[in-house]
Amino acid sequence: MSIASEVSTDLLWKHLESICQWERYTGTPGENWAVEYIAGELEALGIDVEVHEFDALISIPGKTSLDILGAAPEHFPAITAVFGASTGEAGVSGDAVYVGEALEPEGPVAGRIVVADRMLSPGRCYAFERAGAIGQVYVNIGYAHEMTVSTVWGSPTPESVGRLPVTPVVTLSREQGQGLIDLVKLRGEVKLRIHAEVDTKWRRTRMPVATISPPSGSGEYVLVAGHLDSWQFGANDNGAGDTTLMELARVMHNHRGEFRRGLRVAWWNGHSHGRFSGSTWYADQMFDDLRANCAAYLNIDQPGCRQCTVYRPFCTSDISAWVKDAVSRIGGQETEPAPPRKMADQSFWGVGVPSFSFLPVLPPDAPDLQKDHPDSGFPEYWHNPADTLDKMDRELLTEHTRLYAAALLELCTAGRFPLDPRSTAGVIDEALADLEALAGGATPAGSAFDLTPVAGAATHFRNSAEALMEKSGDPEALNRAARRISHALNAVLYTRQGPFDHDPASGAAVMPGLQLLAEYLSSGPDSHDGRVLYTRLVRERNRVVAALEEARRIADSV
Repeated sequence: MSIASEVSTDLLWKHLESICQWERYTGTPGENWAVEYIAGELEALGIDVEVHEFDALISIPGKTSLDILGAAPEHFPAITAVFGASTGEAGVSGDAVYVGEALEPEGPVAGRIVVADRMLSPGRCYAFERAGAIGQVYVNIGYAHEMTVSTVWGSPTPESVGRLPVTPVVTLSREQGQGLIDLVKLRGEVKLRIHAEVDTKWRRTRMPVATISPPSGSGEYVLVAGHLDSWQFGANDNGAGDTTLMELARVMHNHRGEFRRGLRVAWWNGHSHGRFSGSTWYADQMFDDLRANCAAYLNIDQPGCRQCTVYRPFCTSDISAWVKDAVSRIGGQETEPAPPRKMADQSFWGVGVPSFSFLPVLPPDAPDLQKDHPDSGFPEYWHNPADTLDKMDRELLTEHTRLYAAALLELCTAGRFPLDPRSTAGVIDEALADLEALAGGATPAGSAFDLTPVAGAATHFRNSAEALMEKSGDPEALNRAARRISHALNAVLYTRQGPFDHDPASGAAVMPGLQLLAEYLSSGPDSHDGRVLYTRLVRERNRVVAALEEARRIADSV
């Protein structure tokens, strides 16, 4: 009997109903009751659960409103964004400026309140704030979606605390805000007042992590996780992920006798209200253990909602071949995994852990598709009080959980773990070709920036990766080598900060440090900004070359 057939629809639904009885804002009683429920249910099955307690900077939204001032005043109940500023009783008043769908200022906004179309993003808000806006109003196309506005990934450090927002933010639905947009476009001069309450402070938070060990006593493990916190009751996002994790722990525990490596199951807190504070804390506090023993990380978010019939996987390059194959064999869909996305508690790239998600989404013709960003595949009730149990599909939730169960059992029992450094070499070659085209050539004489050291190191690594994958022998030695190669390369492939810090919570690119080449060229190589960027680019080139050389040495040493 396959493990997929052991997944229980009734248990999935029982746990989902239980979890969704509580509003799960991070660090509040509702989330803590969910922590106790999860830990109690798993411990009753004989599964080891540790509840970690730690302080994190958490932001919870409060009462918010927007007023049009003047001869014909209007009042709008609204929502704010966590980590936005509180205004106090006086509020913040100023003249409105309409910016449409602009992602950054295209005209003067200093001293004014921005009125924008479509959903906010942290990077968008940061750009307007840096340009001097004193407040921001976002009118979504459909529902008003709860959001976080900080670009700081996890709790702040001395280097990042200055990026925390200092201006208030308001979100309106289209029904609420279209009249405001029309008025600002028609009259030009409209005075607004924002009242916003945001409770941002350090809070004691609790986070359960279950461990299922292999009979061999090996410390190696696969990490699977999703976020526990939610907006309101959050059935799809992410109560469904939480109940999926509980069922995965149950069925995988029954197969622990087959394990070559263990399974660790985590319910991250602070995903929304701490800007990924839980998974970031784990990456920081468990750094040595993750580097030494974590074979791969699977994130589970938003499974099982109605109409959610498409898998949209994304992953680091080292595990992409297996992810594509698993979705085809187990999930019955042909897909092409996308590069990693800066979302879904992807806090482990700097540590170097191979990371992936199968991400069930809605198809392009689904009636429930979100209006602001339909390409996301997320439903319109995402981050909204309408995310309730009636939006869930019992059969789809079971189907998605079966895929996760079968995939995890493969990873926990595989002799040779399915990491393939040849895929990483291919991604590096593609990114390097794009950079060389941007620079105008690969040689120093013909280019605006010399990329030949990277090209040479990439060639040597590709040859060594191909040779490594042709070797046979001790699978443990081969697995260790492939994992060490991932640790060496993922930090430079997907982060600028590297292993010991976390990039801002916006955007993702392959070799992001070298992607500064575009900004360097547009600034003018002989300008002050260009020379500053050149210094950074040289250091990034050195970082990439050093990582490639380390990866090559690891491959050659087997």
